[in-house]
Amino acid sequence: MLFAPQLWAQEQVVPLQGNPVLHVSQNQGSPVKKTRVGLPFIEDFAYEGPYPDPTKWTDQQAFINNTFGFLPINRGVATLDGLNEIGRPYFVSPFTSGNADSLTSTSINLATYTPADNIYCSFYYQPQGLGFAPENGDSLFLYFKNNSNQWVRMWETRGTPLQAFQIRLIPITDAQFLHNDFQFRFVNVASLNTNDDIWNIDYIKIDVNRNNADSIMNDVGFTEEPSSILSNYSSMPYRHFVVNQANELSGTQLVQLRNMYNSSQSISVNHRATELFSATPISNALLPAVNIGAKASINQSIPSYTISYTAPNNYSKVVIRNQYFINSINGSDRKINDTIVKDAMFDNYFAYDDGSAEKSYFLLPAVNFPSKTALAFTLNQADTVRGLMVHFGSQLPTAAGKFFSIALYKKLKGAGNSDTILYQQDLYKVQYEPSINGFSSYGFDVPVVLDAGKYYIGITQPANFGSDSIYYGLDVNNNTNIQHLYYNVDGTWLGSGVQGSIMMRPIVGQAFTPTGLSSPQNDLTSIAIYPNPTQDIVYIKSQYPVQGLLFDMNGTLIQTIAKGQQQFSLQSLKTGMYILVLKDDKDHYISHKIIKK
Repeated sequence: MLFAPQLWAQEQVVPLQGNPVLHVSQNQGSPVKKTRVGLPFIEDFAYEGPYPDPTKWTDQQAFINNTFGFLPINRGVATLDGLNEIGRPYFVSPFTSGNADSLTSTSINLATYTPADNIYCSFYYQPQGLGFAPENGDSLFLYFKNNSNQWVRMWETRGTPLQAFQIRLIPITDAQFLHNDFQFRFVNVASLNTNDDIWNIDYIKIDVNRNNADSIMNDVGFTEEPSSILSNYSSMPYRHFVVNQANELSGTQLVQLRNMYNSSQSISVNHRATELFSATPISNALLPAVNIGAKASINQSIPSYTISYTAPNNYSKVVIRNQYFINSINGSDRKINDTIVKDAMFDNYFAYDDGSAEKSYFLLPAVNFPSKTALAFTLNQADTVRGLMVHFGSQLPTAAGKFFSIALYKKLKGAGNSDTILYQQDLYKVQYEPSINGFSSYGFDVPVVLDAGKYYIGITQPANFGSDSIYYGLDVNNNTNIQHLYYNVDGTWLGSGVQGSIMMRPIVGQAFTPTGLSSPQNDLTSIAIYPNPTQDIVYIKSQYPVQGLLFDMNGTLIQTIAKGQQQFSLQSLKTGMYILVLKDDKDHYISHKIIKK
């Protein structure tokens, strides 16, 4: 198949305008009574989050994750952006900036110390990470609370493009800070309508007997997420994996370790794989010891292993839990970052993404053209395609209720051939699923049985009808778009040039319960469209004025029906099926299939 040269400007990548993980997790967990803590104070954010540990932090605005940091110091970072503690913009105005997220420590008792104890606060920080860079007018601040209950600014830095994590050490030797209710706080100045202007913070340490050159942490731990045990997908049905395990299984898995000692250390990585639901052992290995240089990172390669597990039935969900762990160097090491877990999910869908959106992706279509995406996937055996899972990126104003179609292709239009559409269903509505994953599932009315082979599935957004800016979640930790994603905004299919993985997942196998089937608005259901089928005139009978667009089955706009127009003609059109989309003054939509005889 031949494709035209890449025109990247038609593909757009923008910041998220909402964080569904925080939105879903709000108010979850038991409140923890705030108490004063002592020294040393150490926080490396090496836990699941999404909120900061309430035994150490008094607010919930920072996002704890292991996906936004670029070459992180340690597993997990605290990300500060322009979204509040429930993942929503602080303000909806696109031009508003100001104090955004804060990360405020619980009280620390420093009353028993003197300036001679040389207390220092150290931390690592990074602008942008795998998000968007803070501009020069954006800043990151650090405040200390003094004995008069005042917040004193101790450090600040301006926004820059991506940089490696840098360490800063700030003395806490002034007597005004040596009291029993000391606190410190990070605050970022950012755009208050998106998760633009990203700052990542990692590995905070406050202790005595330090100096402004003391960057020794005496710790070894895991950093980035381990790579997948799969070579082509992040997730796939187990039956498709089993019949072609040799090609679907990755040759190795990679884990990254960082040595924060001032001397090299010898480390052995242990790996254990288990099927989660049955507790069936799959693999167990101890790698030879490796030396990690002082303040250095290494990638450790875990050899591939055969998975001989037999699922209870052909459609069973299977989860292979991979645990990677090391033995601590000494008793004072942080234990929490000595283990990292990566689950391989085998379910009823094919996925290239890791389920976490760091950015959003959308298309800029040409006038009078629909915009289309098509994601390639391969069936290793005959199966039934039943729909599509989508993570729609949050946007302002919301895209909820905008309509789209899902198309399943055998071939995309290239040199000497046209699109081969196996199935297309119109019209679904954008919705945002309130779950940790943030995926909505859309089911076909008629399941499509297919032989083994390569196929494409994607979304068609109608031309000129308010759907040209639907946002899709973009996972930037996996780069598969260039190999598998195609788009069409002017009648020509192009290969994607955007780094990352669009968050769309074809669903196969048994019937499932969709979360996003289209349903017409109640106030439009009384509209009558007749005669249908017809050779010429189509009449619209409605109690109030509506307007509409007529599309062919490829999503191409054929004609526009003006507001209040009560009839239109199909005489000049070819025999076949067309889609009429009607809209009222409240932006409610309904679609009708019109047959031209």
